[in-house]
Amino acid sequence: MDSLIIISTTFEQKEDGARVARLLLDERLVACAQLSGPISSYYHWDDSIADSIEFSLSLKTTDSLYTKVETRIKDIHPYELPEIISQTVTHVSREYMEWVKSEVVR
Repeated sequence: MDSLIIISTTFEQKEDGARVARLLLDERLVACAQLSGPISSYYHWDDSIADSIEFSLSLKTTDSLYTKVETRIKDIHPYELPEIISQTVTHVSREYMEWVKSEVVR
């Protein structure tokens, strides 16, 4: 059985996040995308601690589509090394899961 996953990534510009969300929706690789922010991010980069204002994009899809979504994000993301993190949802209503499956390619 295909599991629901939530893939997250971040963007410096809100417009970039919206563009990626729409492309993944158009390609039916995700059923839903939520863009939030601004958020403050702190991280190690080039031997120092960096900070930036970013926007977070959460994408709902199925486990079987993870590799395609990851590849597509890497193709179109403006960052040199984009954050691409997936979490498996352990509990989800049957109706929502059926909706997600009906909205993405198989």
